[in-house]
Amino acid sequence: MDRTSHTLPQRVTAVLHAKQYIVFFAIGLYTLDFAVALGSAWLYRHEPLAELLYNRGPLADAVAARRAVIAAVFIVYLLVGTWLRAGYIRSLVGPFCLRPAGRRQFLRLLAFALALEIVGALAAGAFEVAGDHPLPVNAVFLGLLALNLVVLYADYIIVIADVGPLRAVALSWRTVRAAPIPSALVLLSVTILGYYAARFLHQNVTGGLARSMPLMIVQCTIMGGVMFVADVVLVVLYLDAAETGRLTPKPRSAGDGRML
Repeated sequence: MDRTSHTLPQRVTAVLHAKQYIVFFAIGLYTLDFAVALGSAWLYRHEPLAELLYNRGPLADAVAARRAVIAAVFIVYLLVGTWLRAGYIRSLVGPFCLRPAGRRQFLRLLAFALALEIVGALAAGAFEVAGDHPLPVNAVFLGLLALNLVVLYADYIIVIADVGPLRAVALSWRTVRAAPIPSALVLLSVTILGYYAARFLHQNVTGGLARSMPLMIVQCTIMGGVMFVADVVLVVLYLDAAETGRLTPKPRSAGDGRML
């Protein structure tokens, strides 16, 4: 086994120990996502709580409802969420902070976050069109999963490497190619755990919001912790790939039959 295979788990463990208090930041971010999606679904559909848990996201709700209040909720959520996400990533690699490093970093991360929200809304629409037909549903799911794999490291890279969204996506794909197995394992683990957590919550929610609140708090706490561990692993994988030069394209040699 090479040196990297020995040091990566140790480095992840060290970061988890040093930054363990950031787990509360991750729980807060997950709770924000959960609460906004639930709130926008209620503003749009006014259905029982158990049905609102199957939400499409605030942007999809805003487009479908064509209501200014839901659009305003989405805009505020996007701005606040992006601001805090930048501070969260900075806190993982440096001192604790709640804000981006500057306006340029914020706008870059905002553009990337908006692009992801648009893709999510389009995917939600595609799932509705597909209905109960397994083939198109699986096709949309696999396409979304593949896209998430490509951009897996992009938001970390925007903040850590101080680059734009397109450059970050390119570097994200290089990082995935440099560490394909751990990258895929992290993505699949988070996806599967998130699915079963949402399914468990839907099956066990009974009554109104007050009665279901403890169960939702437990889910946000657990999934926030899961996201914190996943974020630490992915940040360490990216930093290791960058520090070992695996993200730099190899120069073409004169004997490969192509022009230099």
